[in-house]
Amino acid sequence: MVAAIVGFSLVAVGEAAQAAGLQASSSSSDGTWMPVGATDGRRFETHAPHAWRGKSGEKSWWWQVRFDKARPVGAILQIVGDDSILFHGAPRQYVWQGSLDGQSWTDLEETRTDHERRTFRIHRLAKPQTWQYLRMNIAKSEGPAPTLREVEIYDTTNSKIDFPAWIIPVSTEESQTLPFQGPEFIALVRQCAGYQDVQAQHVWLDNFDAAFVAVEPRPLCAFLSGNLAEWCQRTREPWRGTQEILRDGRLPMWASCGGAQGLAILTAVGVDKPWDCPRCRDPKHPKLPVYTHIGHTGPGKCGEYGACIFETGPKFVRQVAKDPAFEGLPAEFETMESHCGQIEYVPEGWTLVVTNGRNGKTKTQCIRINDRPIYAAQFHIEMLGTPDSSRKIMSNFLTLAKSWGGYNEHGRRLPPPLPLETK
Repeated sequence: MVAAIVGFSLVAVGEAAQAAGLQASSSSSDGTWMPVGATDGRRFETHAPHAWRGKSGEKSWWWQVRFDKARPVGAILQIVGDDSILFHGAPRQYVWQGSLDGQSWTDLEETRTDHERRTFRIHRLAKPQTWQYLRMNIAKSEGPAPTLREVEIYDTTNSKIDFPAWIIPVSTEESQTLPFQGPEFIALVRQCAGYQDVQAQHVWLDNFDAAFVAVEPRPLCAFLSGNLAEWCQRTREPWRGTQEILRDGRLPMWASCGGAQGLAILTAVGVDKPWDCPRCRDPKHPKLPVYTHIGHTGPGKCGEYGACIFETGPKFVRQVAKDPAFEGLPAEFETMESHCGQIEYVPEGWTLVVTNGRNGKTKTQCIRINDRPIYAAQFHIEMLGTPDSSRKIMSNFLTLAKSWGGYNEHGRRLPPPLPLETK
């Protein structure tokens, strides 16, 4: 095995790292998690010997490489963490440093990170700097010890760094415990042609904000899960980041069930005004009129759904507008439902794309922002039960997200969904 030259990058591959002029070392190593594991070219491996992890219980760590001679450093790609979808066992507070002699170190200030949240990150320096040694100096870890899965060093600040499409499943549940419904979205994406090996970082709401999604490498799209708590019982502040992303309109998103209701709520009311539910609201002065229940069979308390009317299992829904996410599906098709709450009306700036089909109870089944690939669907494509329609919708959405450019600061406006002719 030899060193791979990719554009302006030098990436050491496999056991020939030293022969290629790249020597990796560290302050400590956890068993077989040796420093060279972070330079073997296997970017997404989370286990030894293909990643480095420091020893647990230490106050700080460092990992470094020595080049055979001084070379320019313009950008650094790092992949961190010991979990394939969660930010765990990863550097939390760190800075990259350069040295010419391995004794005197200079902080690369553009890389200083006090509260890392991303498993994938590209650091680009203001201008290239020449060093023979490059070190990640880690002050804090998320988990007992930090893990580096892969490090790649590029000569220029504007080097083209190829990175595969990756997605962000977002838990909208009140509890911060992960995973929560993220694996279901990942599994469905991996059933779609061209995305069998898609990478992902599963996050809770509080980490999903404009700054998080803007970091390179940028995501293809995000998926918002359903949730279990009533909206009057939700903590509003964690939704602020999602509100930022929604208003920016730079990231394709698909939201299911409670996540869909959340996008409608953020559009119509936002996080700075109080939320209520049909059980506790003043009918004459509702705080959250965009959200209602399908119906009730008797009195009940907030968050107790025993006397609520549900829509569950495979149900027919019907297209009412022509939209690329539903291309190739019949006008009426089956999908999975599991809810008693619903979006009462289509918020301003959105279009109704799918409504209830035969014997369906919920009118607002899927809405889309008029000029963006952002969808709020009451049904669950990520739920088992209607695999053909779920795969078709997901494949269509991924194609749309990719053609739009994924996270896109200057994304072109999409044509609005056009109403279908009805007999």
